[in-house]
Amino acid sequence: MIAGEFFAGIGLVRLALENQGWNVAYANDIDEGKATMYRANWPDEHSHLVVGDIHQLAAHEIPTCDLFTASFPCNDLSIAGRREGLGGKESSAFWGLIRILQELEDRAPPVVLIENVVGFLMQRQGKDLETALLAFNKLGYSVDAFILNAKRWTPQSRARLFLVATRGLDDEASSCALETDARPKALVDFMNSHSHLDWRLRALPPLPRNDTRLKDIVEDLPDDDEMWWDPERTSYFMNQLSERHEADAQAMSNANEWSYATAFRRVRAGKSMAELRTDGIAGCLRTPRGGSGRQILLKAGFGKRQVRLLNARECARLQGVPDSYVINVRLNQALFGFGDAVCVPAIEWIVKNYVTPVSLEIKRRSTTTDVRWGAKAACEEKVAEQAG
Repeated sequence: MIAGEFFAGIGLVRLALENQGWNVAYANDIDEGKATMYRANWPDEHSHLVVGDIHQLAAHEIPTCDLFTASFPCNDLSIAGRREGLGGKESSAFWGLIRILQELEDRAPPVVLIENVVGFLMQRQGKDLETALLAFNKLGYSVDAFILNAKRWTPQSRARLFLVATRGLDDEASSCALETDARPKALVDFMNSHSHLDWRLRALPPLPRNDTRLKDIVEDLPDDDEMWWDPERTSYFMNQLSERHEADAQAMSNANEWSYATAFRRVRAGKSMAELRTDGIAGCLRTPRGGSGRQILLKAGFGKRQVRLLNARECARLQGVPDSYVINVRLNQALFGFGDAVCVPAIEWIVKNYVTPVSLEIKRRSTTTDVRWGAKAACEEKVAEQAG
């Protein structure tokens, strides 16, 4: 089956698709720096990568596909971002995708997979998400939504909202959502309170359990490696910890084993603070803007402490990327690439459990009975039970 990848970044959606047997026939991104990493892993003659603004792409030059994927910019939707919504300078790129789907008409793919931050659900009290879903409905697509966190597959806390738009299935589908581990209450409340949208909800299997931790993915750098901060910089970092986090760091240092924690710098009450996370899970990878997006690693034990930034290979592993993936750019550019990317095994899970089955159903123009929520009345009864 054939896929087109928009907002392709460094190619991690493609990596997941190919791992599940899909063929990517077209890719687009506006960032030449990310394209450098993309081409290092998929040479030009195989990448089908077009670098340019999605608003300028000619629909007739895009091949016919079974699937489009789009991880459009989150800058205007993120809680930490500008919060200008779908009308913002960068997140408005979503409308470039809608324009292409509209111009493709009958050649538009039957399945579209969208990925963005969970803030999309809350932006303007859900108005932006409603607007986006209505745009798909107007093009003849039914819609579905769920939330996955990368920590189900890798030691990184990274919750993301996924939307699936489908057309070409004529059976009666459920539009009543129930709470599950992939559809938490906030999302279910949105779905059930927007009954005017054309929903087509599919059952999802339980999410996997993941036991990997930071210690499983960090590189064992020698003490004299230049990545480790010098004593002065290390002391400055430790002094930025709150009393509670300093106590956590001290407990790590006192142990007769090495353990790892991550930290981000944040401004609290006008003061720069370092907030430590000690549960073996890294915080969400970010693009390193203004310094605060760089995730710091603390290694402690046997009475010692060492501090450095996470390196590019460790960030790749947090996104579930194999070590065979080529990283051919400077650290900062690599951090931008991985911070804007997706968790590969999470996308693989979606493709295996949702995208591939529904694509095959559409090809057969028939449905399977084991992936439906069931009768609407039964679903509504369960919603009432959960609310009660």
